[in-house]
Formats: sequence, structure tokens, C-alpha cells
Amino acid sequence: MNTSRRVSWGALLISVLIIPVVAFAADVRTGNSPTLVQSETTKGDLYLIGANTTSAGKVNGDLVAAGGTIAVSGPVSQDLIVGGGSITVIADIGDDARIGGGNILLNGKVGNDVLIGGGQTQISGGGVGGDVLWGGGALQVTAPVGGNMRLSGGEVVINSRVRGNVEFKGGKLTLGKDAIIEGNLDYTAQSEAVLETGAVVRGKTTFEQQKAATSTFPISTTSILAILSVFILIKFLAMLAFALVLGLVFKRYTQTFVRNAMAQPLLEMGRGLIVLVVLPIASIIALVTLIGIPFGILGLLAFAILMLVSCAFASIVVGSLVHKWMFKSAEYQATWQTILLGVVVFTLLGSIPLVGSVAKFLLVLLALGSIMKIKWDVAKGWR
Repeated sequence: MNTSRRVSWGALLISVLIIPVVAFAADVRTGNSPTLVQSETTKGDLYLIGANTTSAGKVNGDLVAAGGTIAVSGPVSQDLIVGGGSITVIADIGDDARIGGGNILLNGKVGNDVLIGGGQTQISGGGVGGDVLWGGGALQVTAPVGGNMRLSGGEVVINSRVRGNVEFKGGKLTLGKDAIIEGNLDYTAQSEAVLETGAVVRGKTTFEQQKAATSTFPISTTSILAILSVFILIKFLAMLAFALVLGLVFKRYTQTFVRNAMAQPLLEMGRGLIVLVVLPIASIIALVTLIGIPFGILGLLAFAILMLVSCAFASIVVGSLVHKWMFKSAEYQATWQTILLGVVVFTLLGSIPLVGSVAKFLLVLLALGSIMKIKWDVAKGWR
């Protein structure tokens, strides 16, 4: 890739599109603390989804991880895609690295481009072979960069060699004593950059001072691209994690759910529409009366939970449907492969104007109606 814009959109789109193709050969691990131990080596891609994820072994493919705390200490031969709260990467990455989180440490060698959106970020270690696109609060770079850097955020410190151009929009820019910018330096900040003794800019330097009314954290195109791309990635991983937990932990329930949904889809959509309209209205009416306030609050809370669960189950349904169509299977299946496929398709539908939104809405109604049917059947069994 030659430009940061390609990094932010092209790489992300390609990664999402190829997931259905490679997912059936991947290793997926979920739970509270999914781990690839140091002695393990994967034959292909690895997916780690849980509260605390650790990858210490060798990944011969892509590594995709989501969780609260993520630690990667084993080498990854291809792409690294992670989203979480606290992220530590002290391993070499063969191709691109796309990371989103709160506190991020990237301390290894990255073969190609790096896309990061985060609060506190540190890039150190063996260096980055391609471009760096970053948006966030604070960034410190002590690793050499082989391409260009496009940065937007609060405060940035560069203390290494950059072979390409550097663009920055933010609060403060500092070039450390070991900073060497081979290309041009183009930046917009509150004041001129701090150049420590030894810092060198070999190209042209262009400075534009922020206006007084400008925020200390300007929203630039670069920042929007980086943060939006990472947000989409994290949203996708979060939905995938939730759908996998529902589908695999409650596997028997999920199988029944998919069969019911596809047996009478129009009927279940109608049932879902009734719930969608009646439940929030009834809850709001209950809130008006003093006695009904607790029931109103519970009703609105139940509605919010139902919508969240319905989105996950809608992904499971569409995955089963697409899998049956692609592989001509006799029955609808609900496995981690079909769930992953469904989350990808459900996510991509959101990018299609109007038609995609309508399709997602109908799928959610189908899921909501099917959930209520199962609940109703269970309630009848208690009589």
C-alpha cells in the first residue's frame, strides 16, 4: 500500500471480506481467558475472543483478538487485528497491524503498515516497514518507520528515523534527539514543534498555527479515518464475541431457534414487530403510574436486552442461511464457522444504503419473534 488512506479503508475492507473464505480453516478460541501457549504453533489463522487473551505461540497466518486485556508475545506471520482495553504486543508481525484500544504498546517489528486508534500509544522495537496512521490522545515513537506517518491527536513525540513524510494535526509535536525525518514535515499545532538537539528534518517543513478557537484535539480526516476504522473493527469483534457466546454456550437453544426462524419467517417477523411496538409503549405507560414505575423500568431494560440479543441471533440466522446456500447442506447449522460467517454478512449489510438497513431490520424482527416464540412455548410448558 502506498497511501495511508488505502491502509485505513482498503485493508480493513479486504480483511472483512476474506473472513468467510478463511474462517473454516481457522482456529477459534473463546472463553474468559483464551490462550495460545508458547509451545503451540497454528497451521492457519487464529481467533482469540475473551476477557483476557494471550498469544505466546507462533501463528502461521492472521491473528484476530478481542478482549479487555490482550497480550501478544508470539510471532505472527501475517496480519494482526486486535481490539481491547489494554493491548501489549512484543512480537514480530509479518504484514499489517491494525489495533484499537485504550493503552497500547507495540514493541516488535511490523513488516508493513500500522493503523492505530487509541488513548495512550507507544511504538517501539524493531520498527515499521510501511506507513503509520494514528489517531488518539498521546503517541510516542522510538522505532524506525519505513514509510510515511499521518498523525492526529493530542501530543506526539517522535524519536526515531522516518524515511517518508510526516503529517501531524494536534496539540503538541516534539522531535527527540534521535529523530531524523527523511521527507517533509507538515504540521498544525498550538505552537511550533520542539526540536531537541540532534533532531533533523531533511525535507521541507511547513507549520500552521491553530486558531485560538480550535480545540486542543482537532478532528482531522486522518483522525476520523483511523478512529472510525478501528471503531468498526472493535464493533465487529464485540458482536462476534457475543454471538459466539450465545451460539456455543446455548447450542441446543440456538439450534431450535434457527429451525423455528426458518420454518415460518413471515410469522416470526410479525411477532417480532408486535413486540417491538408494544413492549416499549407499555413500559412507558407503566412509568406514568406510581405503582407501575418498577415494571416500566424492568420493561425498558428487558427491551434493551432483547434488542441486543436479537442482533446477535440475527447474525446467527443469516450465517446458517448463507452456509446452507453455499454448501448445499441438508439442515441449518449453528457452529462457530456459521456464526462467524453470519456476523460478517450482517456487518456488511450495514454498508449497503437503504436495502442493507431494511434487510438488517427484517432479520432483527425475525430473531426477536423467534425468541419470543421459544419463551412462550417454555411458559406454556410450565402450566
